[in-house]
Amino acid sequence: MRVSQSGAQWFCGLVDGPCPTDQWSVHVEDPAHGAINTFYGVVRNHNDGHAAASVDYDVHETLAIKALGALCAEIVEALPVRLYVIHSCGLVAVGQASVVIASSSAHRAEAFEATRRCIDELKVRVPIWKREIAPDASDRWLDGHSIRRD
Repeated sequence: MRVSQSGAQWFCGLVDGPCPTDQWSVHVEDPAHGAINTFYGVVRNHNDGHAAASVDYDVHETLAIKALGALCAEIVEALPVRLYVIHSCGLVAVGQASVVIASSSAHRAEAFEATRRCIDELKVRVPIWKREIAPDASDRWLDGHSIRRD
């Protein structure tokens, strides 16, 4: 783990390279929770009609971990869930995970909602930029979102 932050009901972090997909359970398992929802964002081999071999994630580490922590805290305050989210920094090849989100709750609706909220808001609020690398090694920066609300 490159950098992480946690609260009583959540954990978030940034990792170098692809995200491990086998470390989330310890953070969300709870004997009172009957639902666990997981989401792996995996690099695909195409985007907007362009072939892709990998994505290089450029991350403003200090701001990103702060934004991820705030997002996790908001979600667990709004929903009765435990939450885990990690995101990649650097190069991630096709087929590898660049983001892993897991949530648990007593019932499935809250776990689904927490995971959906987390990925939707992460894409808007966390300063992570993507440079897509084609099979011929050419690259292009992908459009992102402004992290400013105004």
